[in-house]
Amino acid sequence: MKKSLSLITILLMSLLVTPIHAADESEKTPPVYYKIEEPFTINFVNQSQKRARYLQIKVALMASSQEAMDSAVLNLPMIQDELRTLFSQQTYESVTTIQGREKLDALATERVQKVLQEETGNSDIKKVYFTSFILQ
Repeated sequence: MKKSLSLITILLMSLLVTPIHAADESEKTPPVYYKIEEPFTINFVNQSQKRARYLQIKVALMASSQEAMDSAVLNLPMIQDELRTLFSQQTYESVTTIQGREKLDALATERVQKVLQEETGNSDIKKVYFTSFILQ
């Protein structure tokens, strides 16, 4: 009898815990992504001893909400200009290393957040991803 009562108690307790856990998971919203269609193409002629060197980067933005992404899309020309300026400031040598690429990735995220903070008061873009990174 005691075993049955213990088993029933454990089952009832597990039923009480399960809905709370499920509610926590349903509150998490998946991230929202936006792929910037136009790639950024940078010419490194002046930084590479007059040898023709190019970098082409395709970028996607990640936000925590659709509202944040809508705000970014409305300010897309400023974001593209800021990223183009940042990419143009790099040297060929710096973007050929993993550390240089990681640093560039972090700087791109910071710059996009800065633009959105200045323009909208909201910098909810969480990450800038390089979906393509071609060096020639």
